[in-house]
Amino acid sequence: MNYSLAQLFKDVAAGNHNVISIDLETNGMIVASLQNELNRGPKSRHDDKSLEKMIESQKFYGGNWTRFNILLVSFLQYCRDVDPWSLWQSCDLIFNFYQNLNSCLLNDSYPIDNLVPLFRSHTEYVVPLAKRLDDNYLIIGTKRHQLLSFTSSVISKLFNSIKKLENADTIPPKQTILMYIVNKLNNIYFQIDSPQLCSNIFKNFRPKSMVPFRQYPIKEQIEYRYLLGRYYLLNNMVTNAFVQLNSAYRQLSLVLDRVSPNYIPQLRRNLIRILIYLVPTGLMIGKLPRLNLIRSLNPTIADKYSELARHVRGGSIKGLNGWLQAHEGELRKHDLLLVLLEKLPIITYRYLIRFVVQTFVTTQDSGRLPYNVVETAMQVSIGPIERPLTCYNAIHDPKNLENVLVTLINLGLLRGNCFPLLKTCVVKKTHQTQEILPPIQDRVVQAFPLNSDDAWLDS
Repeated sequence: MNYSLAQLFKDVAAGNHNVISIDLETNGMIVASLQNELNRGPKSRHDDKSLEKMIESQKFYGGNWTRFNILLVSFLQYCRDVDPWSLWQSCDLIFNFYQNLNSCLLNDSYPIDNLVPLFRSHTEYVVPLAKRLDDNYLIIGTKRHQLLSFTSSVISKLFNSIKKLENADTIPPKQTILMYIVNKLNNIYFQIDSPQLCSNIFKNFRPKSMVPFRQYPIKEQIEYRYLLGRYYLLNNMVTNAFVQLNSAYRQLSLVLDRVSPNYIPQLRRNLIRILIYLVPTGLMIGKLPRLNLIRSLNPTIADKYSELARHVRGGSIKGLNGWLQAHEGELRKHDLLLVLLEKLPIITYRYLIRFVVQTFVTTQDSGRLPYNVVETAMQVSIGPIERPLTCYNAIHDPKNLENVLVTLINLGLLRGNCFPLLKTCVVKKTHQTQEILPPIQDRVVQAFPLNSDDAWLDS
Protein backbone atom coordinates (compact mmCIF):
# COMPACT_ATOMS: atom_id res chain seq x y z
CA MET A 1 0.00 0.00 0.00
CA ASN A 2 1.38 3.39 -1.02
CA TYR A 3 -0.12 5.98 1.30
CA SER A 4 1.41 9.46 1.47
CA LEU A 5 1.35 12.45 3.78
CA ALA A 6 -0.56 14.33 1.09
CA GLN A 7 -3.28 11.67 1.13
CA LEU A 8 -3.34 11.75 4.95
CA PHE A 9 -3.91 15.49 4.98
CA LYS A 10 -6.61 15.16 2.35
CA ASP A 11 -8.45 12.47 4.36
CA VAL A 12 -8.19 14.41 7.62
CA ALA A 13 -9.50 17.58 5.95
CA ALA A 14 -12.46 15.54 4.69
CA GLY A 15 -13.26 14.44 8.25
CA ASN A 16 -11.97 10.87 7.91
CA HIS A 17 -10.21 10.54 11.26
CA ASN A 18 -9.91 6.75 11.11
CA VAL A 19 -6.68 7.24 9.16
CA ILE A 20 -4.95 8.55 12.30
CA SER A 21 -5.46 5.33 14.23
CA ILE A 22 -2.30 4.01 15.93
CA ASP A 23 -3.61 0.44 16.13
CA LEU A 24 -1.23 -1.48 13.90
CA GLU A 25 -3.69 -4.35 13.47
CA THR A 26 -6.24 -2.12 11.77
CA ASN A 27 -4.07 0.71 10.43
CA GLY A 28 -0.64 -0.87 10.11
CA MET A 29 -0.35 -0.40 6.35
CA ILE A 30 -0.93 3.35 6.56
CA VAL A 31 1.48 3.71 9.49
CA ALA A 32 4.17 1.74 7.64
CA SER A 33 3.82 3.86 4.48
CA LEU A 34 4.02 7.09 6.47
CA GLN A 35 7.03 5.81 8.41
CA ASN A 36 8.89 5.22 5.15
CA GLU A 37 8.11 8.73 3.95
CA LEU A 38 9.00 10.39 7.27
CA ASN A 39 12.36 8.58 7.47
CA ARG A 40 13.47 8.79 3.85
CA GLY A 41 17.18 9.36 4.39
CA PRO A 42 19.06 11.04 7.26
CA LYS A 43 18.94 14.52 5.74
CA SER A 44 15.27 14.44 4.80
CA ARG A 45 14.09 12.86 8.06
CA HIS A 46 11.39 14.99 9.63
CA ASP A 47 12.19 16.18 13.14
CA ASP A 48 9.55 17.43 15.59
CA LYS A 49 9.90 21.05 14.48
CA SER A 50 9.30 20.21 10.84
CA LEU A 51 6.28 18.08 11.78
CA GLU A 52 4.76 20.97 13.71
CA LYS A 53 5.32 23.37 10.80
CA MET A 54 3.89 20.85 8.35
CA ILE A 55 0.68 20.46 10.36
CA GLU A 56 0.29 24.20 10.98
CA SER A 57 0.63 24.88 7.27
CA GLN A 58 -2.40 22.70 6.52
CA LYS A 59 -4.72 25.07 8.45
CA PHE A 60 -7.06 22.33 9.62
CA TYR A 61 -10.28 23.87 10.96
CA GLY A 62 -8.95 27.28 10.04
CA GLY A 63 -5.80 26.72 12.09
CA ASN A 64 -7.68 27.61 15.29
CA TRP A 65 -7.81 24.18 16.91
CA THR A 66 -4.40 23.95 18.56
CA ARG A 67 -5.11 20.67 20.37
CA PHE A 68 -6.07 18.99 17.12
CA ASN A 69 -2.79 20.10 15.58
CA ILE A 70 -0.94 18.65 18.59
CA LEU A 71 -2.85 15.38 18.09
CA LEU A 72 -1.78 15.16 14.46
CA VAL A 73 1.83 15.92 15.37
CA SER A 74 1.79 13.11 17.93
CA PHE A 75 0.34 10.77 15.30
CA LEU A 76 3.15 11.60 12.88
CA GLN A 77 5.72 11.18 15.67
CA TYR A 78 4.25 7.76 16.31
CA CYS A 79 4.41 6.85 12.62
CA ARG A 80 8.01 8.05 12.41
CA ASP A 81 9.37 6.36 15.54
CA VAL A 82 7.18 3.34 16.32
CA ASP A 83 8.93 0.01 16.69
CA PRO A 84 6.35 -2.64 15.72
CA TRP A 85 8.42 -5.31 17.45
CA SER A 86 8.71 -3.60 20.84
CA LEU A 87 5.67 -2.51 22.80
CA TRP A 88 7.85 -1.09 25.58
CA GLN A 89 9.93 1.04 23.19
CA SER A 90 6.77 2.47 21.63
CA CYS A 91 4.56 2.93 24.69
CA ASP A 92 5.52 6.58 25.28
CA LEU A 93 4.40 7.39 21.74
CA ILE A 94 1.15 5.48 22.24
CA PHE A 95 0.23 7.11 25.54
CA ASN A 96 1.19 10.56 24.25
CA PHE A 97 -1.16 10.14 21.28
CA TYR A 98 -3.95 8.82 23.50
CA GLN A 99 -3.60 11.72 25.93
CA ASN A 100 -3.66 14.24 23.08
CA LEU A 101 -6.73 12.56 21.58
CA ASN A 102 -8.48 12.88 24.93
CA SER A 103 -7.48 16.56 25.19
CA CYS A 104 -9.25 17.28 21.91
CA LEU A 105 -12.51 15.99 23.38
CA LEU A 106 -12.47 18.15 26.50
CA ASN A 107 -13.73 21.30 24.75
CA ASP A 108 -17.21 20.90 23.24
CA SER A 109 -16.93 24.10 21.22
CA TYR A 110 -14.87 22.31 18.55
CA PRO A 111 -16.13 19.71 16.01
CA ILE A 112 -15.29 16.64 18.08
CA ASP A 113 -18.01 14.31 16.74
CA ASN A 114 -15.71 12.21 14.54
CA LEU A 115 -13.13 11.89 17.31
CA VAL A 116 -15.52 10.26 19.81
CA PRO A 117 -15.58 6.82 18.12
CA LEU A 118 -11.82 7.12 17.61
CA PHE A 119 -11.37 7.65 21.36
CA ARG A 120 -13.52 4.64 22.15
CA SER A 121 -11.63 2.34 19.79
CA HIS A 122 -8.29 3.56 21.13
CA THR A 123 -9.43 3.03 24.71
CA GLU A 124 -10.07 -0.61 23.75
CA TYR A 125 -6.54 -0.67 22.35
CA VAL A 126 -4.72 1.19 25.13
CA VAL A 127 -6.24 -0.39 28.27
CA PRO A 128 -5.18 -4.00 27.51
CA LEU A 129 -1.80 -2.68 26.42
CA ALA A 130 -1.34 -0.83 29.72
CA LYS A 131 -2.36 -3.93 31.65
CA ARG A 132 0.12 -6.08 29.74
CA LEU A 133 2.93 -3.67 30.57
CA ASP A 134 1.84 -3.39 34.22
CA ASP A 135 1.88 -7.18 34.50
CA ASN A 136 5.61 -6.96 33.77
CA TYR A 137 6.37 -3.90 35.92
CA LEU A 138 9.26 -5.61 37.73
CA ILE A 139 10.97 -6.39 34.43
CA ILE A 140 10.50 -2.99 32.78
CA GLY A 141 11.19 -1.02 35.97
CA THR A 142 7.88 0.78 36.45
CA LYS A 143 5.67 0.97 39.53
CA ARG A 144 2.81 -1.42 40.16
CA HIS A 145 -0.32 -0.38 38.20
CA GLN A 146 1.54 2.72 36.93
CA LEU A 147 0.30 2.64 33.34
CA LEU A 148 -3.27 1.62 34.11
CA SER A 149 -3.40 4.39 36.70
CA PHE A 150 -2.20 6.87 34.09
CA THR A 151 -4.78 5.59 31.61
CA SER A 152 -7.56 5.99 34.18
CA SER A 153 -6.47 9.58 34.84
CA VAL A 154 -6.80 10.32 31.12
CA ILE A 155 -10.26 8.75 30.87
CA SER A 156 -11.46 10.47 34.06
CA LYS A 157 -10.72 13.87 32.49
CA LEU A 158 -13.14 13.05 29.70
CA PHE A 159 -15.73 11.83 32.23
CA ASN A 160 -15.44 15.10 34.16
CA SER A 161 -15.86 17.12 30.95
CA ILE A 162 -19.23 15.55 30.10
CA LYS A 163 -22.13 17.76 31.13
CA LYS A 164 -25.89 17.42 30.96
CA LEU A 165 -27.36 19.93 28.50
CA GLU A 166 -30.95 20.63 29.52
CA ASN A 167 -32.35 22.06 26.27
CA ALA A 168 -30.29 20.23 23.66
CA ASP A 169 -32.14 19.12 20.51
CA THR A 170 -29.84 16.14 19.98
CA ILE A 171 -27.70 13.92 22.18
CA PRO A 172 -24.05 15.05 22.00
CA PRO A 173 -21.63 12.31 20.86
CA LYS A 174 -19.84 12.22 24.22
CA GLN A 175 -23.15 11.37 25.89
CA THR A 176 -23.43 8.23 23.76
CA ILE A 177 -20.25 6.80 25.30
CA LEU A 178 -20.90 8.01 28.86
CA MET A 179 -21.80 4.61 30.29
CA TYR A 180 -18.94 3.04 28.35
CA ILE A 181 -16.56 5.48 30.06
CA VAL A 182 -18.16 4.83 33.45
CA ASN A 183 -17.74 1.07 33.09
CA LYS A 184 -14.21 1.35 31.76
CA LEU A 185 -13.11 3.58 34.64
CA ASN A 186 -14.70 1.39 37.28
CA ASN A 187 -13.18 -1.74 35.77
CA ILE A 188 -9.75 -0.13 35.89
CA TYR A 189 -10.24 1.00 39.49
CA PHE A 190 -10.96 -2.59 40.49
CA GLN A 191 -7.91 -3.80 38.56
CA ILE A 192 -5.57 -1.31 40.27
CA ASP A 193 -6.95 -2.17 43.71
CA SER A 194 -8.57 1.25 44.15
CA PRO A 195 -12.31 0.45 44.11
CA GLN A 196 -13.00 3.36 46.47
CA LEU A 197 -12.47 5.63 43.46
CA CYS A 198 -15.65 4.16 41.94
CA SER A 199 -17.70 6.17 44.43
CA ASN A 200 -17.27 9.44 42.54
CA ILE A 201 -18.09 7.79 39.22
CA PHE A 202 -21.28 6.11 40.47
CA LYS A 203 -22.37 9.29 42.24
CA ASN A 204 -21.94 11.56 39.21
CA PHE A 205 -23.13 9.24 36.46
CA ARG A 206 -26.84 10.02 36.76
CA PRO A 207 -26.44 13.84 37.04
CA LYS A 208 -24.38 13.80 33.84
CA SER A 209 -26.58 11.47 31.80
CA MET A 210 -29.03 12.84 29.25
CA VAL A 211 -30.22 9.32 28.41
CA PRO A 212 -32.50 7.10 30.55
CA PHE A 213 -30.57 4.13 31.90
CA ARG A 214 -32.59 1.58 29.94
CA GLN A 215 -31.75 3.29 26.64
CA TYR A 216 -28.06 2.47 26.96
CA PRO A 217 -26.87 -0.73 25.24
CA ILE A 218 -27.95 -3.81 27.21
CA LYS A 219 -24.34 -5.02 27.40
CA GLU A 220 -23.32 -1.79 29.14
CA GLN A 221 -26.32 -1.94 31.50
CA ILE A 222 -25.34 -5.44 32.62
CA GLU A 223 -21.71 -4.46 33.12
CA TYR A 224 -22.72 -1.39 35.13
CA ARG A 225 -24.94 -3.41 37.47
CA TYR A 226 -22.23 -6.03 37.91
CA LEU A 227 -19.65 -3.41 38.88
CA LEU A 228 -22.11 -1.57 41.13
CA GLY A 229 -22.92 -4.85 42.87
CA ARG A 230 -19.25 -5.55 43.48
CA TYR A 231 -18.77 -2.04 44.82
CA TYR A 232 -21.67 -2.46 47.24
CA LEU A 233 -20.28 -5.80 48.37
CA LEU A 234 -16.91 -4.25 49.17
CA ASN A 235 -18.73 -1.70 51.29
CA ASN A 236 -20.77 -4.35 53.15
CA MET A 237 -24.04 -3.19 51.54
CA VAL A 238 -25.14 -6.76 50.97
CA THR A 239 -28.80 -6.22 50.04
CA ASN A 240 -27.88 -3.57 47.47
CA ALA A 241 -25.15 -5.84 46.13
CA PHE A 242 -27.56 -8.75 45.74
CA VAL A 243 -30.17 -6.68 43.89
CA GLN A 244 -27.65 -5.36 41.35
CA LEU A 245 -25.82 -8.65 40.83
CA ASN A 246 -29.10 -10.54 40.51
CA SER A 247 -30.42 -7.99 37.99
CA ALA A 248 -27.23 -8.33 35.95
CA TYR A 249 -27.54 -12.12 36.05
CA ARG A 250 -31.21 -12.12 34.99
CA GLN A 251 -30.60 -9.67 32.14
CA LEU A 252 -27.66 -11.67 30.84
CA SER A 253 -29.62 -14.92 31.11
CA LEU A 254 -32.34 -13.42 28.89
CA VAL A 255 -29.71 -12.37 26.35
CA LEU A 256 -28.26 -15.89 26.38
CA ASP A 257 -31.60 -17.30 25.19
CA ARG A 258 -31.76 -14.98 22.18
CA VAL A 259 -28.27 -14.82 20.67
CA SER A 260 -26.44 -16.82 18.06
CA PRO A 261 -24.62 -19.94 19.36
CA ASN A 262 -21.35 -18.26 18.35
CA TYR A 263 -21.73 -15.81 21.24
CA ILE A 264 -22.77 -18.35 23.87
CA PRO A 265 -19.26 -19.22 25.20
CA GLN A 266 -18.51 -15.54 25.92
CA LEU A 267 -21.91 -15.02 27.56
CA ARG A 268 -21.45 -18.11 29.71
CA ARG A 269 -18.09 -16.77 30.89
CA ASN A 270 -19.76 -13.49 31.85
CA LEU A 271 -22.52 -15.35 33.70
CA ILE A 272 -19.84 -17.14 35.71
CA ARG A 273 -18.19 -13.77 36.46
CA ILE A 274 -21.45 -12.64 38.02
CA LEU A 275 -22.14 -15.91 39.84
CA ILE A 276 -18.78 -15.77 41.62
CA TYR A 277 -20.20 -12.81 43.57
CA LEU A 278 -23.95 -13.42 43.36
CA VAL A 279 -24.02 -16.85 45.02
CA PRO A 280 -22.14 -15.91 48.23
CA THR A 281 -24.07 -12.64 48.41
CA GLY A 282 -27.33 -14.57 48.28
CA LEU A 283 -26.17 -16.85 51.09
CA MET A 284 -25.47 -13.81 53.26
CA ILE A 285 -29.14 -12.80 53.05
CA GLY A 286 -30.47 -16.33 53.37
CA LYS A 287 -31.18 -17.02 49.69
CA LEU A 288 -30.15 -20.39 48.30
CA PRO A 289 -29.44 -20.34 44.55
CA ARG A 290 -30.67 -22.91 42.05
CA LEU A 291 -27.56 -25.02 42.08
CA ASN A 292 -28.69 -27.26 39.20
CA LEU A 293 -28.77 -24.24 36.90
CA ILE A 294 -25.34 -23.14 38.11
CA ARG A 295 -24.02 -26.68 37.63
CA SER A 296 -25.02 -26.53 33.96
CA LEU A 297 -22.80 -23.46 33.59
CA ASN A 298 -19.90 -24.45 35.83
CA PRO A 299 -19.93 -27.66 37.92
CA THR A 300 -16.92 -26.50 39.97
CA ILE A 301 -18.66 -23.36 41.22
CA ALA A 302 -21.86 -25.31 41.91
CA ASP A 303 -20.07 -27.97 43.95
CA LYS A 304 -18.02 -25.40 45.83
CA TYR A 305 -20.96 -23.24 46.86
CA SER A 306 -23.29 -26.16 47.54
CA GLU A 307 -20.74 -27.28 50.13
CA LEU A 308 -20.71 -23.78 51.65
CA ALA A 309 -24.51 -23.65 51.67
CA ARG A 310 -24.61 -27.03 53.39
CA HIS A 311 -22.34 -25.80 56.19
CA VAL A 312 -24.25 -22.53 56.64
CA ARG A 313 -27.73 -24.04 56.58
CA GLY A 314 -26.54 -26.92 58.75
CA GLY A 315 -25.41 -24.47 61.42
CA SER A 316 -21.82 -25.72 61.31
CA ILE A 317 -19.30 -23.04 62.28
CA LYS A 318 -16.50 -25.59 62.01
CA GLY A 319 -17.57 -26.50 58.48
CA LEU A 320 -17.92 -22.82 57.53
CA ASN A 321 -14.44 -21.94 58.82
CA GLY A 322 -12.93 -24.98 57.13
CA TRP A 323 -14.49 -23.96 53.83
CA LEU A 324 -13.31 -20.35 54.13
CA GLN A 325 -9.80 -21.48 54.99
CA ALA A 326 -9.69 -23.98 52.12
CA HIS A 327 -10.71 -21.30 49.61
CA GLU A 328 -8.87 -18.37 51.20
CA GLY A 329 -6.64 -17.59 48.21
CA GLU A 330 -9.50 -17.44 45.73
CA LEU A 331 -11.70 -15.44 48.11
CA ARG A 332 -8.92 -12.91 48.65
CA LYS A 333 -8.47 -12.60 44.90
CA HIS A 334 -12.13 -11.68 44.49
CA ASP A 335 -12.28 -9.46 47.63
CA LEU A 336 -14.82 -11.80 49.22
CA LEU A 337 -12.97 -13.12 52.26
CA LEU A 338 -13.57 -10.25 54.69
CA VAL A 339 -17.26 -9.79 53.94
CA LEU A 340 -17.92 -13.53 54.22
CA LEU A 341 -15.96 -13.68 57.48
CA GLU A 342 -18.09 -10.86 58.83
CA LYS A 343 -21.54 -11.87 57.60
CA LEU A 344 -21.77 -15.65 57.35
CA PRO A 345 -21.06 -16.72 60.97
CA ILE A 346 -24.15 -14.97 62.38
CA ILE A 347 -26.30 -16.47 59.59
CA THR A 348 -24.83 -19.88 60.44
CA TYR A 349 -25.61 -19.36 64.13
CA ARG A 350 -29.16 -18.41 63.18
CA TYR A 351 -29.62 -21.76 61.43
CA LEU A 352 -28.11 -23.50 64.47
CA ILE A 353 -30.56 -21.79 66.83
CA ARG A 354 -33.36 -22.68 64.42
CA PHE A 355 -32.47 -26.35 64.81
CA VAL A 356 -32.40 -25.97 68.61
CA VAL A 357 -35.78 -24.20 68.59
CA GLN A 358 -37.34 -26.89 66.42
CA THR A 359 -35.91 -29.65 68.61
CA PHE A 360 -36.34 -28.30 72.14
CA VAL A 361 -38.87 -25.45 72.03
CA THR A 362 -41.67 -25.90 69.52
CA THR A 363 -41.93 -29.65 70.07
CA GLN A 364 -42.10 -29.27 73.85
CA ASP A 365 -44.23 -26.11 73.75
CA SER A 366 -42.01 -24.60 76.45
CA GLY A 367 -41.18 -21.13 75.15
CA ARG A 368 -37.79 -21.38 76.83
CA LEU A 369 -34.34 -21.76 75.35
CA PRO A 370 -31.99 -22.82 78.17
CA TYR A 371 -28.44 -21.51 77.91
CA ASN A 372 -26.98 -24.96 78.57
CA VAL A 373 -28.81 -26.39 75.56
CA VAL A 374 -27.55 -23.56 73.34
CA GLU A 375 -24.02 -24.00 74.69
CA THR A 376 -24.06 -27.71 73.91
CA ALA A 377 -25.27 -26.99 70.37
CA MET A 378 -22.51 -24.40 69.91
CA GLN A 379 -19.90 -26.86 71.17
CA VAL A 380 -20.95 -29.30 68.47
CA SER A 381 -21.10 -26.53 65.84
CA ILE A 382 -17.71 -24.99 66.67
CA GLY A 383 -15.87 -28.21 67.47
CA PRO A 384 -12.62 -28.31 69.45
CA ILE A 385 -10.97 -24.89 69.76
CA GLU A 386 -7.62 -25.28 68.05
CA ARG A 387 -4.40 -23.39 68.66
CA PRO A 388 -3.04 -21.08 67.47
CA LEU A 389 -6.06 -18.83 67.16
CA THR A 390 -6.70 -17.45 63.67
CA CYS A 391 -9.11 -15.03 62.04
CA TYR A 392 -11.40 -18.01 61.54
CA ASN A 393 -11.72 -19.43 65.05
CA ALA A 394 -10.62 -16.63 67.42
CA ILE A 395 -14.08 -15.22 68.13
CA HIS A 396 -15.97 -18.51 68.32
CA ASP A 397 -16.43 -19.96 71.80
CA PRO A 398 -19.47 -21.81 73.21
CA LYS A 399 -19.28 -19.60 76.29
CA ASN A 400 -20.20 -16.63 74.06
CA LEU A 401 -23.69 -18.09 73.65
CA GLU A 402 -25.43 -15.09 75.25
CA ASN A 403 -23.60 -12.70 72.95
CA VAL A 404 -24.77 -14.77 69.97
CA LEU A 405 -28.39 -14.78 71.17
CA VAL A 406 -28.41 -11.03 71.89
CA THR A 407 -26.88 -10.29 68.47
CA LEU A 408 -29.54 -12.38 66.74
CA ILE A 409 -32.26 -10.59 68.74
CA ASN A 410 -30.84 -7.13 67.93
CA LEU A 411 -30.71 -7.99 64.24
CA GLY A 412 -34.32 -9.16 64.34
CA LEU A 413 -33.31 -12.70 63.39
CA LEU A 414 -34.58 -14.09 66.71
CA ARG A 415 -37.66 -12.92 68.62
CA GLY A 416 -37.00 -13.39 72.29
CA ASN A 417 -35.54 -11.96 75.49
CA CYS A 418 -32.45 -13.10 77.35
CA PHE A 419 -32.48 -13.45 81.15
CA PRO A 420 -28.85 -13.87 82.28
CA LEU A 421 -29.72 -14.66 85.92
CA LEU A 422 -32.08 -17.43 84.82
CA LYS A 423 -29.68 -18.49 82.07
CA THR A 424 -32.61 -18.68 79.69
CA CYS A 425 -33.83 -17.04 76.50
CA VAL A 426 -37.61 -16.75 76.52
CA VAL A 427 -39.38 -16.97 73.17
CA LYS A 428 -43.00 -17.18 72.06
CA LYS A 429 -44.89 -20.37 72.79
CA THR A 430 -45.76 -21.56 69.32
CA HIS A 431 -45.37 -24.45 66.93
CA GLN A 432 -44.59 -22.03 64.09
CA THR A 433 -40.82 -21.65 63.86
CA GLN A 434 -41.13 -18.53 61.67
CA GLU A 435 -42.83 -16.69 64.52
CA ILE A 436 -39.65 -17.15 66.57
CA LEU A 437 -37.11 -16.90 63.76
CA PRO A 438 -38.35 -14.61 60.94
CA PRO A 439 -37.06 -15.24 57.40
CA ILE A 440 -33.51 -13.93 57.06
CA GLN A 441 -34.15 -12.09 53.80
CA ASP A 442 -37.11 -10.14 55.22
CA ARG A 443 -35.15 -8.98 58.25
CA VAL A 444 -32.04 -8.05 56.29
CA VAL A 445 -34.03 -5.98 53.79
CA GLN A 446 -35.86 -4.17 56.61
CA ALA A 447 -32.66 -3.47 58.51
CA PHE A 448 -30.65 -2.45 55.45
CA PRO A 449 -32.95 -0.79 52.88
CA LEU A 450 -31.99 -0.34 49.26
CA ASN A 451 -30.25 2.79 48.03
CA SER A 452 -33.00 5.05 46.64
CA ASP A 453 -30.51 6.61 44.21
CA ASP A 454 -30.59 3.36 42.22
CA ALA A 455 -34.30 3.66 41.41
CA TRP A 456 -33.47 5.32 38.07
CA LEU A 457 -31.82 2.08 36.91
CA ASP A 458 -35.31 0.58 36.57
CA SER A 459 -37.08 3.67 35.21
